[in-house]
Amino acid sequence: MVVVTFYREQFLRRTLWSCLAQRDIDLGEVELIAVDGSPTGSARDVVADIAEAARPLGATVRYVHEPRPGISHSRNAGIHAAAAELVVFIDDDEEAEPHWLARLVDCQARFNADVVVGQVYPMFELDRASRDPFWRWYFTADSRQATGEIARWGAPGTHNCLIVKRTCCVVDEPFDPALGLTGGEDTRFFFGVAARGGKVVWCADAIINEFVPAARSRWSYALHRQLRESQLHMQAFFWSGRPNIKSLAWWTAIGFGQIAVYAPLTLLCAVFDRSLAMKCSTKLAGGIGKLFWFPSLTLIGYGDRTAQPAARV
Repeated sequence: MVVVTFYREQFLRRTLWSCLAQRDIDLGEVELIAVDGSPTGSARDVVADIAEAARPLGATVRYVHEPRPGISHSRNAGIHAAAAELVVFIDDDEEAEPHWLARLVDCQARFNADVVVGQVYPMFELDRASRDPFWRWYFTADSRQATGEIARWGAPGTHNCLIVKRTCCVVDEPFDPALGLTGGEDTRFFFGVAARGGKVVWCADAIINEFVPAARSRWSYALHRQLRESQLHMQAFFWSGRPNIKSLAWWTAIGFGQIAVYAPLTLLCAVFDRSLAMKCSTKLAGGIGKLFWFPSLTLIGYGDRTAQPAARV
């Protein structure tokens, strides 16, 4: 298991302990690797404490320091450090359900998958956010598919996934360093796996819970993240050998449509339903991102203490 962390020691302890509390799995065969992407190595002592406490469980807990900026370098460092053929990623602000790991491993074996991805549900710091339909919708990653189905485009995420190193990591840097600060490195990774004929499947019962602090329950945060994710979605059409101009044109038209529909809807809904207005505004931001997608305009998503995982397009 690989946990990439960046100045989140207060959450990292809970994440690591949830990994060590897995059931129906032999912890003696599990290697838990914490990759610290902070320049100062801020998580070193936390990982050392947990490594010592985990010895009686038979699990190996390792610390890897990757000071180069960008999430891609940290993910690649985790891949290189992992000795096992199966590598599982979980984020440092998440908590795994007790049977999460066993179900990912079982799903990979049953369906001969190259990648297995699962669902993520939010745990909010603010009570008002937990009661708000918008925030529950925004932070829930659930494609509502049956276990074993090919994961829909946009469903995969490294915040809850298992990958097979032999088939998925065919280059020295499987996560593109060029996307290390903007995000989208995981989307490009899954895109490459699928383009090579790899099998990316959904596991409906491999569940992760993500802690959402108050700072992320802000409208400005949601709009910023949605805009960035739509920019990266459009850039994906240039990731293959030949640019997919047809798809680029189609999604550009969708972007115009989103602006035309959701701009007035946002204003209208703001009068009587704030949550619905927020949902419409994120769709509007997604439309804007589809038009202003050029790499030089891409917003930064990682490399500071507020960087967060990906959103829906």
